[in-house]
Amino acid sequence: MFRRTAKLIAFLVIVSMLSPFTLAQSGRGRTPNTPPPTTRPAPKPNTPTTTVLGIPDGGKLTKQDMDGLTSRFALRNGLTVLVRERHSSPLVAIHIAVKAGSLSEPDDAAGIARLTHKAILFGTEKRNGMAIEKEAAKLGGVLTSRMTEEQASLTLIAPAESYPAMVEMLADIIAHPAFREDDLKKAADEVLLDSKRARDNARQGAMDKLFATAFTMHRLKRGSAVSESYLAAVTHQQVQAFYQSHYQPSNTIVTVLGDVFTLTAIGQVQLQFGNYKAMSASAAPAAQSTSLAKPAPASGQKMASATVEPAATDQPATHSTQSTMEEAAQDRLRYGNARADIGQSLITVAYRTPAVKADKEGLNSLATMQVLAAVLGLGNGSRMYQGLREGVASRDKQSVASEVGANYHIFPGAFPGAGQTQIGMLIAELQVEPERIDRAEAEYFREVERFRREIISEGELQRAKTLLEKQYFDSTATFESEAELVTEYQSRYGDWRLFDSELKRLRGVTATDVQQAAAKYLTPANAAVQEYEPRSATARSFTPEKFAELVVAFAPAAAQQIGPNDAKQAIALKTFAQGAERNTFSEGQNVTVSPVPLPVKDFSVLRGPRAYVREDRSLPLLTISVLFQGGRLVEEAGTSGTTELMLRAMLKSTTTRKGDLIAQELESYGGQLRLVNEPDFFGFTLDVLSRNGESSVRLLLDIIENPFFGKEEIAREKTILLTRQLAARSDDALRSTELLWASLYPGHPYGLPRYGLAEAVKDLNEEKLEAWHNKTVKRQYPLVVLVGDTDGSALVSRIFSEGLKRGDLDKSLKVSLPNTYSAPEEKIEQRQRALTTQAIGFRTPSAIPLEANPAASRASNQADEQAVLAMLAAMTMTNHSSADSVMIKNDARAAAGIFIAQFASLPENEAKAREALQAELQKLSAAPPTDDQFEQGRNAAIGRYAIMLQQHPLRAMEYARAIVFNRQVSDVESQPDLLRAVKKADIKRVAEKLNQPGRGVVRAGK
Repeated sequence: MFRRTAKLIAFLVIVSMLSPFTLAQSGRGRTPNTPPPTTRPAPKPNTPTTTVLGIPDGGKLTKQDMDGLTSRFALRNGLTVLVRERHSSPLVAIHIAVKAGSLSEPDDAAGIARLTHKAILFGTEKRNGMAIEKEAAKLGGVLTSRMTEEQASLTLIAPAESYPAMVEMLADIIAHPAFREDDLKKAADEVLLDSKRARDNARQGAMDKLFATAFTMHRLKRGSAVSESYLAAVTHQQVQAFYQSHYQPSNTIVTVLGDVFTLTAIGQVQLQFGNYKAMSASAAPAAQSTSLAKPAPASGQKMASATVEPAATDQPATHSTQSTMEEAAQDRLRYGNARADIGQSLITVAYRTPAVKADKEGLNSLATMQVLAAVLGLGNGSRMYQGLREGVASRDKQSVASEVGANYHIFPGAFPGAGQTQIGMLIAELQVEPERIDRAEAEYFREVERFRREIISEGELQRAKTLLEKQYFDSTATFESEAELVTEYQSRYGDWRLFDSELKRLRGVTATDVQQAAAKYLTPANAAVQEYEPRSATARSFTPEKFAELVVAFAPAAAQQIGPNDAKQAIALKTFAQGAERNTFSEGQNVTVSPVPLPVKDFSVLRGPRAYVREDRSLPLLTISVLFQGGRLVEEAGTSGTTELMLRAMLKSTTTRKGDLIAQELESYGGQLRLVNEPDFFGFTLDVLSRNGESSVRLLLDIIENPFFGKEEIAREKTILLTRQLAARSDDALRSTELLWASLYPGHPYGLPRYGLAEAVKDLNEEKLEAWHNKTVKRQYPLVVLVGDTDGSALVSRIFSEGLKRGDLDKSLKVSLPNTYSAPEEKIEQRQRALTTQAIGFRTPSAIPLEANPAASRASNQADEQAVLAMLAAMTMTNHSSADSVMIKNDARAAAGIFIAQFASLPENEAKAREALQAELQKLSAAPPTDDQFEQGRNAAIGRYAIMLQQHPLRAMEYARAIVFNRQVSDVESQPDLLRAVKKADIKRVAEKLNQPGRGVVRAGK
């Protein structure tokens, strides 16, 4: 008792000493009593302070500084820690990044970084791999790992009350991996599976081939390939050597972001990561490989504040030297062609830019390239979309590509750690029909050449910048994604604050900046072109030189220099007035007032739409979903795909606007309009900067109420939908799921493909689409869901109630119930793949409660069936031996659902993988779960649901499903209570019902 009292007194003394700093961080949800000063007060000296008792010597603070909501700390062992408070959701994310990415792998040891990263998750000295999975689930969290060219990372997000346990577990994983021999073999097998999975993915395969064409020396040329012979023979000593060389505190950044206070957060990191020690050169075992590169010094060490204690001086081990020769400057076009079992041709064109430096000039150049990429290929109003996808640039106004896009990427230098700076690369992508590849490439290079010689108008510049602003806020919509980006800026540029100032740099880019960058870098001599085609496509015989000649034939001006006076003004596009900025939070006297989201409210209108609003002002974003019941649910084989084509055509023209004007206006508001074509409902989801909510909603209502089904637009969208069907068949995960639904519910709309049947789509015309619109849209009021930064019912009462006019309404929706009596028949397709992908599923009941009153159903002794299935999925996922490569979920629908497990395996392991899953389900049906299994499944289901609801569009869809399924909209918020009401006997009862499995398989073959 005395010892406990002494500890309490010591704690209170520390708190009283730190109270000024504590008050500066604890203003969540409070308004300052005094008005905020007109200027920000001068920062106090950055004096590190011990925040917890008993921290190891390596955990002592040597540096710290703070800016707004974020604090940066350096520990004595060399670790950099970022803490960023976010109180809009009761979650916390911890992101750990180590400079040990795939480019750290020598050519003769390709796969060692990925193997080491995998092996870390197979266990520590006191936890095995399954224990880690189960512990993360018990905490209510999701643990993910990621390997990029630059970094290996772990991210754990869970409810905030689990924070101390989260830190302890992650510190153990990073600092004390066991690297058991049998685990290394399993990890090597998983690395090989990941590499084969990447090759089976059409887009990843195209990117790998592009890098092989674009580079001759840079390690990027290897793509996602690994050395199978090396991994088959890898030893414990080699893995240990790589770990000790790269997994150093000075090479590591820990970022904590979420509903925690800074002192609490840093204290736990000091306590748990203080024993994460740097390995000296003498301590590291000799490497088996000939070229394990020395890691780069951590950029996070540079801080403005003074050092209080000396940092650790141990240097990372160096096993050998590596040539520091960089990729030679490119002076001519590079070209490649490759074939695979895919449905569409993928064209990728890459342009290299110089090293990106973390100075003012370098960062401004980075912003210019980001805006350039947005003008060229971001959104439906971009040059590539309008010119190639919509056919505006072509002579006959025909579409030449079904999908287009452009992005600017940053990659590490050729040999990370050897002192090189990053390189930039703008990559344009086109998906085309194989027989139109020449036409698509001709139009692309003509469009790029026009772009290089034009100074874009203010309207075009506004569209690009506003979309990038929206993209920036989207990146902070989840705690885990924001933590990753803050870490990336700290690691790459040495200062996380550069992420916070990104919008300012983007807003400073001018039209002249964009034109000059395009003229300088988007040249044929600086291009690498890769064609990735179906095996059935006509053979190509170009050499790089011949293809370069072809480009000049496509665009003769490409061979000419662009002088200072050669650029002309582009066609002027309209600018659109922006709404008033909305404050998401305020700061005063170092106190942060973070608004708490309000409960969802019903603002339904009499003789109007049903409307539900959830106010959340944590970000200046607003999601508006306008949805109608039916759609695919009332389709049949002869009309399959009608709803999808109707929605696509509605975006292309109204009675007052053409498609290009719709895209320009919407994206100038920072809006993105997504088609919603769910099995039970359809419509649109608008995600927009909240300041432009009202203007964008009026545009959305024009699209819904006044579509013009033009013959040319229908023909173009029909062709693109048919190509999308082919592309979907090449997506093994999507295709195996479609085959499973067809296996379980043959002859029912649920058994039809997501994008419809080709025969039905080919038969559609403007008259049929208009009739379908009158039948499915005009005869019902929509369901309207608003989530985000909005003022209650204002939009509903002022716009939706006035803008939606209806005549005769359908009183009910007639749907057919599926036949659930016959035994499912397996659906199998053979493809040229390295891996077999299979989806196994069981029929489940309708998501609509059996009783007319959902509240009565919940009040009964029987637990909610959907909650039981959600827990069963989480429980099965946690206890499956290959949990990181398996997807298990309950897919609920209005008429019937499925409990689905999907996974990929080597062809020879197809039966073994299937039997392992079925054995796990049989255990749960044979006997109730143990207490530990039950707690893990419950906590995992609750935590994963809360994590998913961070994103406004996903939350809006959950509200919609609750309403369509005749449940209470408040069920979304009360889901934890529904899950807590589940009993162990319910798990056994529901598991017993999972019989007669169906199966959809995309089987690997040659």
